[in-house]
Amino acid sequence: MTTLTYAGIGSRETPAAVLADMETMAVWLARTGWHLASGGACGADSAFAAGALAEQRTIWLPWRGYNAHRGPDCRVPSAAALAACMEIAASLHPAWHRCSSGARKLHARNVAILLGERLDRPVDAVVCWSERGEPVGGTGMGIRIAKTRGIPVLNLGAMAPRAVCERLAAIRRAVRPS
Repeated sequence: MTTLTYAGIGSRETPAAVLADMETMAVWLARTGWHLASGGACGADSAFAAGALAEQRTIWLPWRGYNAHRGPDCRVPSAAALAACMEIAASLHPAWHRCSSGARKLHARNVAILLGERLDRPVDAVVCWSERGEPVGGTGMGIRIAKTRGIPVLNLGAMAPRAVCERLAAIRRAVRPS
């Protein structure tokens, strides 16, 4: 079976009902063979991680110990990878010059979530939540990265959970026809 990877991201202010949907979706995605790539933030990231098995997820951290995460599923990009991720993030951020060092690392972590540490393993889809489906904050960075790489963005701020699941099932079928 081909392993597909989805980025499970979204706002720290994701509504509780959407967080519950995300966790349920992550359970279903894990059962159907999907691998989660996420970022360890509170809110959406945590909801996706709660539904995915540790062996079916990669949690990309901006620095060691971020939000007290540790374990075999946690990764911190190497210095070289972080620099490459920052280049991409800087090119897509509307006010990079105003970002603190920590904020830059958080945005660079978003690049690793979507493209992998070596920038050569893009996810097959992004499942996220942002207010009204708008590309804002860290989620906005993820959406912009996805759009530049042709990665489908399934935003629960603009789509119903069932529609998102149907699109993910269609992506699965396209890779592994029945």
